[in-house]
Amino acid sequence: MKTVKGTLEFGRFEVPYREYGDHEDRLICVSGALQTMAIWRTVVKRFVGHFTVVLFDMPGIGRSKIKSGSAHVTVQEQLEALHAMIDKTHRGGELTLAGSSWGTAIAAAYAAFRPDAVQHLVLSSFGMKPNAVMESILKRALALYDEGNYAGGADLILEMFGGQIEESYRRQIIAQFKHLNREHAEAFYEHCANILKLGSLDEVIDLTRIKARTFIINGAKDTIIDLEDMYIAERLIPDCEVRLVEDVGHFLHFERPELLDEYADFMIHRRR
Repeated sequence: MKTVKGTLEFGRFEVPYREYGDHEDRLICVSGALQTMAIWRTVVKRFVGHFTVVLFDMPGIGRSKIKSGSAHVTVQEQLEALHAMIDKTHRGGELTLAGSSWGTAIAAAYAAFRPDAVQHLVLSSFGMKPNAVMESILKRALALYDEGNYAGGADLILEMFGGQIEESYRRQIIAQFKHLNREHAEAFYEHCANILKLGSLDEVIDLTRIKARTFIINGAKDTIIDLEDMYIAERLIPDCEVRLVEDVGHFLHFERPELLDEYADFMIHRRR
């Protein structure tokens, strides 16, 4: 497949990106907290025949670099990173944004702020705000940072909401936290602290502005998201459908790989 590797420089950031395929329609993947481009490998493999799949590391994550200023990357800066990537990879076709975990908030916010730019929206493990379990995890993560125990973050994730993921992804999470440098640990610390301060998504973003046909998919065993949130979003987003998957937690297709069929049904077979 055609592959483009590059680095996008904007503002105070350097953001690495990859483009896979040569289709006019784009699928841009928006990662969650501390998630790198690597988590999207199975998505690339599945959808590269139908889209140019675009991956990137958000500022403060993976191979990205913060050239100046604070380690704290604001929500506005994350939206600017996504906008810069959309501009950089423009091909003239339709745009699908696929968000995972925290990335769903960024993808949904972008689709609300620029409703004519996004035609299709896929939100995996979507929540409006951190629930009580997530708040306790974030507070424990902040304590681990203060102790300098970055590797303990992997144990925290696997203990609290990663118990059902496949062994290969489990090893990837452990390795990522084991090799976490201070810059990225500080960025993650600031991200956790910021999430605790933010209100509900629908209080800061007008979801009714989203024009994209939208698919929200959550796991019924996801302990860090209030499942009612996706039904609230369904009522607010004009063209929205939701899917609650039984016996699956926060990591969805990493726990049940065949869930990629659900994405394909929405993104390809029922595309309009």
